[in-house]
Amino acid sequence: MNTGALTPSERERLTDEREHLLASLDDLDAELAAGDIDQIDFDALRDDYTARTAQLSRALDGATITRTARKANPRSSQLKWLVGVVLVAAVASWAMVEFSGARGDGETASGEIRLSTASLLSDAASAFGQGDPERSIELYGDVLDIQPTNVEALTYRGWIQYQTGAIDAAKADFDEAVAFDSEYGDVRVFRSIVALDEERFDDASAELAAFDASNPTAIAQNLVRQRQVRERIGVARMAELLDSTDGVPDLVANNVGLAESQLAGELFVQLEDPQKAIRSFDAVLEVEPENADALAWHGWTLALLAESGAEGLFADAEEWLDRAVEADPGTADARVFRAFIFNRLDRQDEARSELAAFDELAEPPADMVSLIDQFGLREALA
Repeated sequence: MNTGALTPSERERLTDEREHLLASLDDLDAELAAGDIDQIDFDALRDDYTARTAQLSRALDGATITRTARKANPRSSQLKWLVGVVLVAAVASWAMVEFSGARGDGETASGEIRLSTASLLSDAASAFGQGDPERSIELYGDVLDIQPTNVEALTYRGWIQYQTGAIDAAKADFDEAVAFDSEYGDVRVFRSIVALDEERFDDASAELAAFDASNPTAIAQNLVRQRQVRERIGVARMAELLDSTDGVPDLVANNVGLAESQLAGELFVQLEDPQKAIRSFDAVLEVEPENADALAWHGWTLALLAESGAEGLFADAEEWLDRAVEADPGTADARVFRAFIFNRLDRQDEARSELAAFDELAEPPADMVSLIDQFGLREALA
């Protein structure tokens, strides 16, 4: 395995595979106790998973991350950057393996193991994690030949088919999985993502509600958080709300959360739609007037407008950012925004003070640290 430089997507893929293997190791004891696998299968699978996990850990620990740096135009302001709002539209190779099957005919006294559904499921997930979706689909099919009602195989074969463009086949697998076990949380997550991609936001929300009612595992809940499924639904609903109303929308009446409205506003900043961004932040402030993040981003949006030609808005931007810091002196985004603005206005001492306040935070956000470094703010203020 190459342990040199990894791109962020490669690192994510390897990390997902390692998490899957660790989850599989955790499940082995329960599967052995339940009689779903015997001791020989248990020992072989445990040794296999442990070795593969160690290999992945060495690869991840020994690798560096390669990044594509965006170069700033020396003739433009350092304000011309976008804070990364990560909205992931698809789930990478992650699986919760529920082992089934036991030793069958053809095993030898020396412990040679016939491919069971348990090992097939593991191999299928591993093949996907290693970038071989065709082999993964084939292996999940082998599981279904042995056990046609295996909802995990249906779910993950469907997910891989969806990612490789076989949309109808994927939906058929998902429907069949739900028919066999309507409380299997993983398939609900994937159906929610499909509905999001197809802009069926009510269906996406309903699938997520079914997921919540399924008593999902901690791993599945972490998947939803990592992939921001709730936020994506909220952002989509917020976008619809902004299109259907004038002025500042009522979040409470429309059952949209503060986090979703805030995230939508940040996304609209990326999309260079300042009016929708400001309306999103103001919707948060209607509910929570001292929300420091909304105050900071409202100010930052005004600063971007000022940089685009309406220079009189710099004073308004500064006022909003002052309010953010007054509401919460530890608001990292506000400190960084003020540092960039002060530097842009040739007020370097104030910019240095803001940067120092940011550095004193117990846990400075990684995205802000990266942006400061990327645009050379420290060097500019040296």
